[in-house]
Amino acid sequence: MKTQADWNTTEWGKIENHGLDAIIVLAKYILDEIEDDNQHQWHQRRICFMQDMVEHLDKQYFPNATIQQINDFAHSAVDFWKGKITSQEATEQLQSMRKVLQKDIMKLSDWEPKDFLLWMMMPEDDFDWMWDQWFECIHACIPDKCNDKLWIRMFHKHFPNEIKAWVDNNEATNKA
Repeated sequence: MKTQADWNTTEWGKIENHGLDAIIVLAKYILDEIEDDNQHQWHQRRICFMQDMVEHLDKQYFPNATIQQINDFAHSAVDFWKGKITSQEATEQLQSMRKVLQKDIMKLSDWEPKDFLLWMMMPEDDFDWMWDQWFECIHACIPDKCNDKLWIRMFHKHFPNEIKAWVDNNEATNKA
């Protein structure tokens, strides 16, 4: 029987070697299927994941914001979803950051890295729709800093039990 340590060593090693395909599997087929509970613990964990990822982004994608503003906003999003700040305070933070980031109207694409930061304060129903796309967009738009090893490390940090449960379920299904 595999222990958690055995699983971590072998399975995560396999996942790390498969790059974007592994990220798509993790995002679409494992993490997108998790249902939230009444306390929104799942959503809080997703926001904490995003906070960690934002810390690794190249700040050039947020040219009008300081590193402190970006980190403060991400921290405020975590605080909001944990109930530490009010909806009014969160709305003020969101509006303030929107003004700082100022969407580039000359961009050809609807997606900008700036948007990914703002998604952290979106209502959970909107966020559920964007969650899946967040992975694809941020991976495609910001490949220089968000390489596969970073993604895998963050998935492992934030969602190890969900991923292990999915692997165990697939192993059981394949044996049946």
